[in-house]
Amino acid sequence: MLRRIISGIIAGAILIVLMLLPPYVLALTALVASIIGLFELSNALKQKNIHIDMFVSIVSAVVIMGKAYGVTIPVDIFPGLSEFFTKAFAVENLNAFFYILALYLFCRIIFDRTNCHIEDIAYTLLGIVYIPFLLSFAVMIRNLERGFEFIWLVLIGSMMTDIFAYFVGVSIGKTKIIPHISPKKTVEGSIGGAIGCMLIMILYGAIIMNRQDVAPISLHHFAIMGLLCGVVAQLGDWAASAIKRYTAIKDFGNLIPGHGGIMDRADSILFVSPLVYIYVSLFLC
Repeated sequence: MLRRIISGIIAGAILIVLMLLPPYVLALTALVASIIGLFELSNALKQKNIHIDMFVSIVSAVVIMGKAYGVTIPVDIFPGLSEFFTKAFAVENLNAFFYILALYLFCRIIFDRTNCHIEDIAYTLLGIVYIPFLLSFAVMIRNLERGFEFIWLVLIGSMMTDIFAYFVGVSIGKTKIIPHISPKKTVEGSIGGAIGCMLIMILYGAIIMNRQDVAPISLHHFAIMGLLCGVVAQLGDWAASAIKRYTAIKDFGNLIPGHGGIMDRADSILFVSPLVYIYVSLFLC
């Protein structure tokens, strides 16, 4: 337990430092985390004799993260760089990339039947969507106007939900919610996680987002986001648990002592990041 607490504090401190650094650092970190996550997923699926195409997965991760960072760079701050990325990741170029990707994957099924099966390709595509695509929204959030403030909503949505769900579940949790996937999860803990996330999100909005020198944002937005994040963060946790249950593994890796791999810690972030980006883009920007 002590090792878990210490490594958790260190990992949290590193994550906070990354948030304070320029957006491109977060983009590079997200790319590295995506590639590590893909390897962890690949190793897990090998337990079921499923082999995802790592070459395609890594190339796709680079393209997805490059697009997420490049097309959201503020034009008024980096006009030359913004123009370059906009052209490089234009719709026609992305269409060509995904067309070639589809051709390549189906050619593997057709001409490499002994080493590649439809299940391998299906899980390859699932991994690309599940890890680099979902995580790329965190990169896009960071490049939004006031993105430095909005990106903390992702951490609040994932970490606070986990903390409140754990302590409420341990304290008063009795009713099992998904025993076939995670026997320790309870309805009471789940509700506590969502409500706790909402309260911390409102507090963050009142103190940080609505400080005197900036345009105010109605607190009901933070209440809604907090409640939604509190729900999808747990879905992200349960999704990772479902994969681990399916592949009969305890953790995705051992990169973080006492916690497991990248996928064991980023499972909620993967689901929260798109929600925060979509909500902020639709209602706050």
